[in-house]
Amino acid sequence: CRILLHITGIWSKNIPVIVYTAFYASDILYLLDAVSMIQMVNLDIHVEDVRIRAILSSYRKRIPVTEGYVEVKDGGKWKQICNAEWNEFNSRVICGMFGFPGERKFNARVYKMFARRRKPTYWDFSVNCTGTEAHLSNCKLGQILAMKSNETCAGGMPVVVSCIPGRAFAPAPMTGYRKAFRQEQPLVRLRGGAIVGEGRVEVMKNGEWGTICDDHWNLLSATVVCRELGFGSAKEALSGGQLGQGMGPVHMNEVKCSGFEKSITECPFNKEALGCSHEEDAAVRCNVPAMGFEQRLRLRGGRNPFEGRVEVLMERNGSLVWGTVCSEGWGTMEAMVVCRQLGLGFASSAFQETWYWPGEVSADGVVMSGVRCSGTEMSLSHCLHHGPHLSCPRGGGRNSAGVSCSETAPDLVLNPQVVEQTTYMEDRLMFMLQCAYEENCLASNSDQTPANAYRRLLRFSSQIHNNGQSDFKPKAAKHLWVWHDCHRHYHSMEVFTTYDLFSLNGTKVAEGHKASFCLEDSECDEGIEKKYECANFGEQGITVGCWDTYRHDIDCQWVDITDVKPGDYIFQIVINPNYEVPESDYTNNITKCKCRYDGHRVWMYSCHNDGSLSSETEMMYPGLLNNQVTHR
Repeated sequence: CRILLHITGIWSKNIPVIVYTAFYASDILYLLDAVSMIQMVNLDIHVEDVRIRAILSSYRKRIPVTEGYVEVKDGGKWKQICNAEWNEFNSRVICGMFGFPGERKFNARVYKMFARRRKPTYWDFSVNCTGTEAHLSNCKLGQILAMKSNETCAGGMPVVVSCIPGRAFAPAPMTGYRKAFRQEQPLVRLRGGAIVGEGRVEVMKNGEWGTICDDHWNLLSATVVCRELGFGSAKEALSGGQLGQGMGPVHMNEVKCSGFEKSITECPFNKEALGCSHEEDAAVRCNVPAMGFEQRLRLRGGRNPFEGRVEVLMERNGSLVWGTVCSEGWGTMEAMVVCRQLGLGFASSAFQETWYWPGEVSADGVVMSGVRCSGTEMSLSHCLHHGPHLSCPRGGGRNSAGVSCSETAPDLVLNPQVVEQTTYMEDRLMFMLQCAYEENCLASNSDQTPANAYRRLLRFSSQIHNNGQSDFKPKAAKHLWVWHDCHRHYHSMEVFTTYDLFSLNGTKVAEGHKASFCLEDSECDEGIEKKYECANFGEQGITVGCWDTYRHDIDCQWVDITDVKPGDYIFQIVINPNYEVPESDYTNNITKCKCRYDGHRVWMYSCHNDGSLSSETEMMYPGLLNNQVTHR
């Protein structure tokens, strides 16, 4: 009874002694069999009931905590685990659940000295992990150490683990952890995730990025991906394109990893991905180290926890104080970082006025200004910003920065094959281009062109898909749309796409742009109904799983190449170039093509979306590396 009661956690001090003396040999054997059966059961331990506690002074102030005692909360008290039955597989699991890809050796002598000076309080059990578990609770119960000896953990010491942080979280000399780093061409990446360590899994094959089909997708395979990318074990293995759909090929199907592979590309898989569509794209959510970034930022005054005035904790005059962020230059990228830092998903709006959100009165003062983010930072403090000398001409208060966040976001992707297949050249009389001229869709010197002269236009169609998790809708409210009398339609976005022609050395030789005269669902995937239609002043947008087609024969769907000389060029299209509408992934908003113009005909070839090819292949598009898209 003592054995069983102890294991099940209902040990009672009031059990009579006679109970212990009433067992026969057969009963004891039966009880021991019961003990072995219970040891096969998984541990019932929650995430918050396990921790790594830094012991040595050199690790106590480090973030994240990478080395220390492994402790389990039992009966409301933190207890250490005896190292008598501990092995490297157990350490691997512990490091993985705390966001670290692997474990390493440590100086055991120092910890033995520490254990002698302070008497540890031991947990009564050991753990038996295989090394592939995502959490300690998935491991089997090991030996019952309290029964092996009168003295628990005789000759042993508390379990210590030392974990290897991923490159993004590794401490760097002088500056702490790395805020940004450049790595070699990876074979695996995550796309479309709201926070660090989650996203759609994409793998490199034959110089082209592609997705993984979710058939047989599980935590073992997901954990291999997470560890390969410098995170810990996987929290979730997601299927059904839950984090957005990719484009291009499906490279792998029916992946079956053992859990110890160094890369997902080493796992056995079915090379035939027949029947797999991007609706079955696999994704992951990984365990990442606790950096504590969310404790230095908060939203106040909003109607719900997903919106409000941004308040940050900054050091001013030797002490930490809460204050506001200057809204000058505040935009979507900065809002994205705030929402990520707080674990609230994606930004849905960035606000430069927050008078309608009264924050904490004690935090009205501006403590951060000049913020400029790339959108990939883990914390707002990692973005470029002014130091102790602030500059905020508009002041804080009603002009403080604010955000609203959303768990989902759209993701616009252009179909490059449509551009390649529909390109042609047209000579059009100037008097037939008056509306286009009024909307600045012609070259800057077109105002000198006589009405009976021709402009040479490079025409093409663009098919823009929404592969995200929410509808793409214009930033401006319907009552703010601009009516263009010439074309007899509303513009819901000032610039929806830009079209540029570059020389091979990166010089822009021609340009055009397309205001969103109409954002609507031209076609949709099977089973999805059209939601947006521009007719009769209807709602504008692009539904998830639908696409909007700008045909080659409509105004401004061109680049004016009248003054362009024959030669080889790079053609580039950018969707949502000013980041007016937040998206889950901006890296796929750029499409590039090689273009050849001989003075009489024009060809587009090798069209692809940015980031869809390997870096070596991208090098074949010279000139664009020093002409990155920026509108800040």
